[in-house]
Amino acid sequence: MPYVLDTSAILSGRIFTGKLYTTPEVAKEIKPGGHSWRLMEFLMSRGMEIVEPSKKAVDTVKKTAIKTGDIASLSPADIEALALAYELNATLLTDDYSMQNVAKELNIRYESIIEEGIKEKFYWIFRCKSCGKFFKEFYEICPVCGGKLKRVRKD
Repeated sequence: MPYVLDTSAILSGRIFTGKLYTTPEVAKEIKPGGHSWRLMEFLMSRGMEIVEPSKKAVDTVKKTAIKTGDIASLSPADIEALALAYELNATLLTDDYSMQNVAKELNIRYESIIEEGIKEKFYWIFRCKSCGKFFKEFYEICPVCGGKLKRVRKD
């Protein structure tokens, strides 16, 4: 079975069996030298490949993350790992709840590394901390008053 590892999976130090993949953005998050680098080098020596997902898969993940409201919580590395798992029909190894939520929406298999994992799928919206206005999309600052937005669960 193929697996796509996110940064938390690599840093966990666990030994994984099967065909292993990660992405260029995930690899960039691990700086050369030190313990983290040695963990990645070890996985590479065991056959882990660094593969870039297609633009189409990345776009699908971004659209889905916007739909679920998780887009503001996902880094470029998270989006790439999700896109590669989607494209390869692989199991995503991650402890990131936002990634698991998007994976669930896209029917991507996922496994937690250390954490328990999500119990149900959520949809999120955004609320301004200052004026209280709700938004379906994430903005860096509230377009009404300039306050900060926070993610809240959509009922």
